[in-house]
Amino acid sequence: MPLFYYARQSSLATKEGAKLWHLSLKKVGRAVDAQQLAEVIAEKSSLTSGDVHNVIRNLMTVMRSQLLNSRTVRLDGLGTFTMKVRTRGKGVAKSEDVNPNQVTALRCQFTPEYTRPAAIGTTRALLQGVEFEKWTGVVTDSKDDAGDGGNSGGGSDGDQGENPLG
Repeated sequence: MPLFYYARQSSLATKEGAKLWHLSLKKVGRAVDAQQLAEVIAEKSSLTSGDVHNVIRNLMTVMRSQLLNSRTVRLDGLGTFTMKVRTRGKGVAKSEDVNPNQVTALRCQFTPEYTRPAAIGTTRALLQGVEFEKWTGVVTDSKDDAGDGGNSGGGSDGDQGENPLG
């Protein structure tokens, strides 16, 4: 199934006063939850969906614990998770004055795993083979890998101007 896109006009004008158009991704269907993932993975393995769901829950618990203990979590074939902070507008003059009250945002950053085949260059594992299709309001594929058919509408991810393959 392809990544659906549509045109979205920027709310900010350029120096020349033009509001440019950007490609934006369209989400279809509801978000896939851990139970749905567990059911699909169970179909592809010898485990029950309950066993897989238990592993997913435990993975999230252990990852959270490791991330909140200043560790980076790398899942082979998937990617790397690490914590990032932002202190926008809250800098201080002396290093000894740095403290947690400066934090304006805390987030977990995910970076997909990548390989560097000599002939191709850098390839991100989750982005290999991506196809784009203009959103027409209809999903042509009757079943997706998440098992919900992907036939209900959804929201946009709001990303503008990013290179999806970079």
